[in-house]
Amino acid sequence: MGTVLDALTSRFLTRLGRLIEDEVVMTLSVKKDIKRLKKNLEHFRAVREDAEALAMEDRQIEAWWKNMSDVMFDVDVIIDLVMVQSQKFLLPARSLCFNQPMVSCFEKLLFDHKVARRIKDINEKLDEIKMNTEMFNLDRSIRQQFQVTTVDRNQTSPIDELEVVGREIKQSVDDIVQMIVSGCHENSTSVLGIQGMGGIGKTTLAQKIYNDQMIREKFQVHIWLCISQSYTETGLIKQAIRMAGEKCDQLETKTELLPLLMDTIKGKSVFLVLDDVWKSDVWIDLLLSPFMRALNFHILVTTRDLHVLSAMHATYIHQVNKMNYGDGLELLMKKSFQSSEQICEFKNIGYDIVKKCDGLPLAIKVVAGVLSTKRTVAEWKSIRDSKWSIHGLPKELGGPLYLSYSNLPPQLKQCFLWCALLPPNFAIGRDDVAYWWVAEGFVRKEHDYSIHEIAEEYYLELIRRNLLQPIPMFVDKGESTMHDLLRSLGQYLTKDHSLFMNAESNNSMSNLRRLGISHAIEEIPPLEEHKCLRSLLLFNNKNFKSIGKDIFRKLEHIRVLVLRGTSIKDIPDSVGNLVLLRLLDLSYTEINKLPESMGRLISLEYLSLLGCRQLDSLPAGLMRLSNISFLQLDWTAIDHVPKGIAKFQQLYSLKGVFESGAGFRLDELRCLPNIQRLWVQQLEKAAPVGELVLKNSHNLRELRLGCTMGSTGERTRYQTGVVERIQQVFDMLIPSPSLVYIYIDGFPGIRFPEWLCLEPELNMPSLCHMHLNECISCSVLPPAGQMPELLVLHIKGADEVVTIGTELLGKGVRSAAAFFPKLELLRLVSMGNLEKWSLNIRNMCDDMEDNSQQLSLMPCLKRLLLLDCPKLRALPQDMYMIVNLKRIHIEAAHKLQEVVNLPAVVWLKVKNNACLRRISNLCKLQDLFAQDCPMLDHTENLFSLKRVYMIDCLHAQVFRNCLAEEEQGILVHVATDGHNIFPDESLYN
Repeated sequence: MGTVLDALTSRFLTRLGRLIEDEVVMTLSVKKDIKRLKKNLEHFRAVREDAEALAMEDRQIEAWWKNMSDVMFDVDVIIDLVMVQSQKFLLPARSLCFNQPMVSCFEKLLFDHKVARRIKDINEKLDEIKMNTEMFNLDRSIRQQFQVTTVDRNQTSPIDELEVVGREIKQSVDDIVQMIVSGCHENSTSVLGIQGMGGIGKTTLAQKIYNDQMIREKFQVHIWLCISQSYTETGLIKQAIRMAGEKCDQLETKTELLPLLMDTIKGKSVFLVLDDVWKSDVWIDLLLSPFMRALNFHILVTTRDLHVLSAMHATYIHQVNKMNYGDGLELLMKKSFQSSEQICEFKNIGYDIVKKCDGLPLAIKVVAGVLSTKRTVAEWKSIRDSKWSIHGLPKELGGPLYLSYSNLPPQLKQCFLWCALLPPNFAIGRDDVAYWWVAEGFVRKEHDYSIHEIAEEYYLELIRRNLLQPIPMFVDKGESTMHDLLRSLGQYLTKDHSLFMNAESNNSMSNLRRLGISHAIEEIPPLEEHKCLRSLLLFNNKNFKSIGKDIFRKLEHIRVLVLRGTSIKDIPDSVGNLVLLRLLDLSYTEINKLPESMGRLISLEYLSLLGCRQLDSLPAGLMRLSNISFLQLDWTAIDHVPKGIAKFQQLYSLKGVFESGAGFRLDELRCLPNIQRLWVQQLEKAAPVGELVLKNSHNLRELRLGCTMGSTGERTRYQTGVVERIQQVFDMLIPSPSLVYIYIDGFPGIRFPEWLCLEPELNMPSLCHMHLNECISCSVLPPAGQMPELLVLHIKGADEVVTIGTELLGKGVRSAAAFFPKLELLRLVSMGNLEKWSLNIRNMCDDMEDNSQQLSLMPCLKRLLLLDCPKLRALPQDMYMIVNLKRIHIEAAHKLQEVVNLPAVVWLKVKNNACLRRISNLCKLQDLFAQDCPMLDHTENLFSLKRVYMIDCLHAQVFRNCLAEEEQGILVHVATDGHNIFPDESLYN
């Protein structure tokens, strides 16, 4: 699929072509050098596709490849510098900084001389590199270019329960669980180990054991700790305390945290999983002492190293076997999205491929990701017969893992490699990583898509290829993680120019281009010496407390600067020297002021100040940065957003703005044609304007609108005149038909905006997610059932809603013959006055003018959450008509007396429901969880029930006696005193 150099060369040639046509640049004396550079780079389109692989097998080629990569980084820098200088010439003096004259002729000459010298050096290096003719294939045909097509989001990796196939792993789970339970008695301790190579399924096995019902029942405290190579002691202790049920947000030191951990587990039985342990000292030197305070504790350790288990005195070691070929073939077909009709056609080749994967589940998944892009038998054979092994790679990273990387298009290779800079087990946010890739220049503009949309499709493509693993709780796959072996592969392939620094890293690399620093690093190394650095990433490192006054005079090539969650309090004036800086993330830092020199960051596209609670103002110079495309200001102390947002014509995402005095006004939104994500808060301060301010926002995908409402117990109350004004403001904020997400976070009006109440399916035909939070005075909900694409409906804090009836269903969607035709998740939360919920669609269909067509009810709904609806008396009678409703969670519905007649439900959780007495006629129910339901004493017709968990239910024995009349084989687990025996709910997502 081509090397990373293909993507770089293509991008550089495009940009150099633009430079040559630039009238300003052509006045510079460097024009000849630029033309020669472009001509030189044309030659590098012919670099062999296997050059990167050859570099790992041959020392001389490795040196050639490293020189080539270094020169390409230098080319990128010089192109950016010339483009920035060109932009400076076109700007008025005040756009650069106060009281500075236009760039002088002397400065032009100085810049010309400096750039000419650097371009000459680059051209000489390129000439030398070209001399190795063996690395070029000049006669080849033009490579096929990768083009983004919108990924079918239902075809990306499914968010499953734990992917366990085969009998062997199930038998292993049963054996280890029995061993743990049988050895659990007072004052007993044991350490059991699971050992095996990376990617073989150690964590999957440990998760199944951790969530086994016998383990949940036997132990009072269950703790899971992932021990990455860059863990911090305080971070681990905090996680242990939280999983044991206590809070520790205000504590920061080990001295403060250890006593709390000891007190939390003292006298209790504890089951602890230490996942992915690399050194035994995490147990021997840190955790052993506090866990000795437990009544008894049993530890399950996963590791690649037998010596770790030996040092921890493991009494039993289970070595994970490779997956057998039959199970491997099942996994391969599942992950390559082959239809049942195609399985026979591909079976024999698939079997050969599974053999080459050597029974490793991770290897099978990532190769399946490659095969998911191949649709013919010939293409599958081509993958089977291609070269899998690379001699220079560490054994565990070669074969299938490298194959999955080498088959990526060049643009996606860059994106995949970049993710290896992030900390282990890092939650990779789709929106965040898309901006990081754009700032690095990895994303190529195509067709009618915006560059940010293309970046998001890159992200989804990596998920579809199983190179990123989606986190289950996100329906839209908005967050994911990278397996540690794939991360190791990315780090190995970029070892010559990129580094994720942990406690064991060597910081002596020359020409370092990208640096990520672990939160575990206690002493931040000097950064000034890395003058070629282009990306610097720190996440939640509290040891990073200050930035040297002149550091940014030396790191002039920085493009991406992420200091999220560090302890810095100020940014030095020298930040203004970073003329190439495109992305600056200061989220959750302690900064209280931004320097005026930020007005000189003319390349800046992304600025996040999210959660900067000490920051109360923005520098005036910020409003002169015309390239800003992302600005996030929410959860700060800023009380004034300056006027001038309308000048940011490139704005794609604007979050946390509000009207204030002589500053920002809503009518500025009319001038932002490219906006796709918009969050406007404190709308109680806004004044209505005479026209629709979002009428030009044709690409708007996400809209969040809100007023300050206070907490549930202390609602902010507005006078009648203010409420009427707020109502007018909301009415004029009509979104475009392109909207996908709508969030209303605080609305005191007595009715929802007209665009949400009257034919919303016409106003927002593409809407997938609707969140209505703290709409405290609206007594009637909008007709969301008319929305043809709606996937998620979340309603919270609608204090005035007493009855939910057919108004929520609306007229339905005739073309789909359904109410809520695509809804998958419905949440009703904190509905304090909701008494009645009725669906009653039979009468509705009878009353419709054209009743020839019966409309189905929520045919795709899978999950329902009812939380804190204390007055709700009953579930809708027609709920039995929802044919795919599998999972229901009902909590704090104190008037609810029964849950009955739900034929599709397989999972039910009821908690803290004071009057609930009866659960009946759930013929497919398999798992029932009940807690704090003191009246629950009756059940019948639960024919498929397999597991029952009851905690603090006074009539648990009576309920259990009812079950005795059902089919045999039901496992019933009863506990009191808050002893948590519930399995991890993420298994059922």
